[in-house]
Amino acid sequence: MFNFPVIPLFLQIIGLFILWASYRTFFQFPEWVDEVIVKAVVFGGPAFLYARRVAGGQDKLGLSTKNFWCGMYFGLFIGGLYGFVGVLRSLMHGVYIEPIPLFSSSAFWYQFFLAIMTAWWESLFFFGYIMNALKDEYRLPEVASVIGAMLVFVMFHAPLRILLGGWNGVTVSQLAILGIFAVGQAILFLRTRSIFSVTLSHALWGMVLLVYGVQ
Repeated sequence: MFNFPVIPLFLQIIGLFILWASYRTFFQFPEWVDEVIVKAVVFGGPAFLYARRVAGGQDKLGLSTKNFWCGMYFGLFIGGLYGFVGVLRSLMHGVYIEPIPLFSSSAFWYQFFLAIMTAWWESLFFFGYIMNALKDEYRLPEVASVIGAMLVFVMFHAPLRILLGGWNGVTVSQLAILGIFAVGQAILFLRTRSIFSVTLSHALWGMVLLVYGVQ
């Protein structure tokens, strides 16, 4: 079997960041192309290549089915907390929450599908791959690996935030929230060892932002 040369992790991150930032800056395709196809290549490709070249790669990515239900329950619980916070924030700001049949809306399920795809590819890359690779290649302790994965997570999300809102206090606060979110996701992944938990919680987080307009 042909073995591809292993590129140092730091160079991989820089190269993929330049590729991703360039794509976000110069190309505008439908959202489903970004979430389903482009992220599969940019984020999913390196994650699965990593899993092929290391021992126990499937387990490192959190793909083991033995943790499936445990991960789903934890992901649902954390996602439920996000939903509760979204409702509470709306009520505190005097927003009337009108009951609407979300689950019967095709638009809702389309957005949920995109949220799942976003969460799947990003969780595989940032937590399944980057965080594990930091521990393996640089022998970082758990806390340092979490911080490293968080920084990479924020770095990859910064270009879109800056393109949409410019560089200002609002953008900085949004990136700070993303950083806190990434730390929580990293800890959840480490404790459950399940990609399914972080995928579900990430997707539900995205739907809370969409439904309640939480910024």
